[in-house]
Amino acid sequence: MFEFGSRQKRQAGILLVIIWLGLLLAACGAEPGQTPVPTIAAATTTAASSTASSTTAVITTTNPSTAAATTASTAAAATPTAAARGATTTIAPTITSGPTPIARAPAQGWWSNGVCYEVFVRSFFDSNGDGLGDFPGLTLKLDYIKGLGVNCIWLMPVMQSPSYHGYDTTDFYNINKVYGTNEDFKKFMREAHARGIYVLIDLVINHTSDQHPWFKESQVPGSARRDWYIWSATDPGYKTPWGATAWWPKGSNQFYYGVFDASQPDLNLRNPEVTKEIYNVTRFWLQDMEVDGFRLDAAKHLIENQQYQINTAETKAWLRDWVKYYKSLKPAAFTVGEINGNSFELQGYWPDQLDSYFEFGLAEGMVKSVEEGIPFDFMQAVDFANTSWPYQRWSTFLTNHDQNRVMSRYAGNVAQMKLAATLLMTAPGLPFIYYGEEVGAQGIKPDEELRTPMQWDSSPGAGFTTGTPWRKPNNSTATANVGAEDKDPNSLLNHYRKLIKLRRESPALSSGTWVALTGDKRGTTSYIRQAQGETVMVVANFDTKPVDGPVFSLEKSDIKAGQYTGQELLQDARIGNLDIGVGGSIKAFTPLPKLEARTAYIIKITTK
Repeated sequence: MFEFGSRQKRQAGILLVIIWLGLLLAACGAEPGQTPVPTIAAATTTAASSTASSTTAVITTTNPSTAAATTASTAAAATPTAAARGATTTIAPTITSGPTPIARAPAQGWWSNGVCYEVFVRSFFDSNGDGLGDFPGLTLKLDYIKGLGVNCIWLMPVMQSPSYHGYDTTDFYNINKVYGTNEDFKKFMREAHARGIYVLIDLVINHTSDQHPWFKESQVPGSARRDWYIWSATDPGYKTPWGATAWWPKGSNQFYYGVFDASQPDLNLRNPEVTKEIYNVTRFWLQDMEVDGFRLDAAKHLIENQQYQINTAETKAWLRDWVKYYKSLKPAAFTVGEINGNSFELQGYWPDQLDSYFEFGLAEGMVKSVEEGIPFDFMQAVDFANTSWPYQRWSTFLTNHDQNRVMSRYAGNVAQMKLAATLLMTAPGLPFIYYGEEVGAQGIKPDEELRTPMQWDSSPGAGFTTGTPWRKPNNSTATANVGAEDKDPNSLLNHYRKLIKLRRESPALSSGTWVALTGDKRGTTSYIRQAQGETVMVVANFDTKPVDGPVFSLEKSDIKAGQYTGQELLQDARIGNLDIGVGGSIKAFTPLPKLEARTAYIIKITTK
């Protein structure tokens, strides 16, 4: 018998112990899994101690809400002298944790019933035949995006950059010239807003390109921007958290820190001058360019504390102040953070930092459960998120631009893809769809193959360009494309459209509570979402074979006792009557006589 409920309770108990231990560590000024780092002299120059003079970039405080970032006014008043910038002796800053913030429900906004669509501009639509996507082209395709039903677009990096991907910025204030101009972007924003679509942009502030003018100036010892990056006279010797090179030589007797690559040197966000500039960048995009928020790249890497390079107290303190700043500019701005790692890492980032975070554990749980035909990983991941941080302060997805496309993991199996899409649109959290996913686009690393041209039709250029595309379209374009699927009511594309519409119109699906039922068949699962008087039950069969007479039970819920009936919203299937007992209990309910293989059912429960 597949029983999720009892396991759920055991895991919740274990989780409470882990959280309690984490809070004790935090109270001592250390992150879980770390020990407090003693202050050191720059003779052992590290990421934390080689970055700025003690009069400028050193930050010591006992209040994390006022630490690390500082305010723009403080930064402006702390301009170092040339002598100070060339100083070789500094003290490693430390930050101790303040009172534990109180969790609270986020403000209501477009995200409350939102669905977002991730776009790589270079690959979406080419308006001028040069083989590269651009903002005029993306603007032309806004009606397609609106037709999906989404109300939010996340744009991968759009700022000036020497690379194809854009995650190494050379100019924070101008659109990448291959995508168009700032005016092209502003027109795109006006057209998106006119269609009720909000726009988030990738904000990459952990590092810049090594071609950025700031970094070129920083290479000169004693220069005005020397301390804008992290320099050492010797190689400190430690590696990145994943064991790769972290320190890179530049000239004689100097090394700089770049956690991702030599071409991407880390900014020194301990330096108030750097923070002030990032605040200016934030203001520019929110006010001058009128974006609605950000996806914050590499959020857990922002500030290092010597060899502790991720999830530091300094990073979290900086984020707290940055959030206050951008909310002061635009209270409705929304930011989602990339904390790529296990679900436990997210616990240190809520509730007083970013608005939301991508839940990588839940994403993998969804994809893996469909892949293996067993719902356990998905249900466990949802339960963990649901009990670990209230108010659904997370964002969901299947795969993104850094991962093999989900349809490739399913070897092109449309039934599996439809099931995964249904889980995404019925699980808690703000869902994100990676462009092309809705038509079944495939792609396996290297990264360029995950970011191939949007599959508009089966022509050689995939309908993306009249010229030669910057990257050959994926082979799946021949059958998986908008033109082929648009008018087929049973296509994956129209399945996505139907799911998005259901989610956005349903308070229960978009933001409701979540409770799991216990089932008697190994490959099946069921859960209930509730909000604003609406109750929706999801029933799914992950197995490769149909399942006859599945039975589900629930010990208690918030549903009032009485007799109910169900209306299936996807398959138009007949649903049996449902009796709710005292305390919202459900005993041996069989919603359907048969669950088809790899199929999910969305059932709206109403009084009989």
